[in-house]
Amino acid sequence: MSLVLRILYCLPILLLPLHVEEVNAKGMCLYLSEAIATWFDALIACQKQFMCLADLDTEVTLIQMEAKVPHNDHGYWFGLNAHEKTGYRYASNNRSIEYSPVSSNLLNDGGCAYVKHDDGFYKFLSASCDAKKRFICNMAEECDGVSMRPKKPLCVISHEDKEIVAY
Repeated sequence: MSLVLRILYCLPILLLPLHVEEVNAKGMCLYLSEAIATWFDALIACQKQFMCLADLDTEVTLIQMEAKVPHNDHGYWFGLNAHEKTGYRYASNNRSIEYSPVSSNLLNDGGCAYVKHDDGFYKFLSASCDAKKRFICNMAEECDGVSMRPKKPLCVISHEDKEIVAY
């Protein structure tokens, strides 16, 4: 599976040749794929880039996405899943879900979570982990129990940009 990514840095906008769409949210960089994959293939694609499927665990992250990511009909896999678990947990740190936007619909049926812009904001939805969707990665210390140690940071957020973004 080829990982075709496009970088779009939001503060300020800058195009880089890695083909990853990057969103600065909550002091982290989010990489949005153009490729589609199952949830598990997306996880592997992120790990190959020393990242993990993203933690979209605060409203601030989604507000930043709202302002910076083009709204389209695409759903994006992110790090939540309930595969072989009793509830939804993040792949990066095995934490259970603490935040989900209003109108989210996560069925606890062993599925995986994706985020989609709908009706003016984002919501979390569930689907079979074998469905193919675009996906969002972010830098993480660990992903699905595997240490993620990049040789060189792919995303650098200046101190000034960190001050601008609310936490």
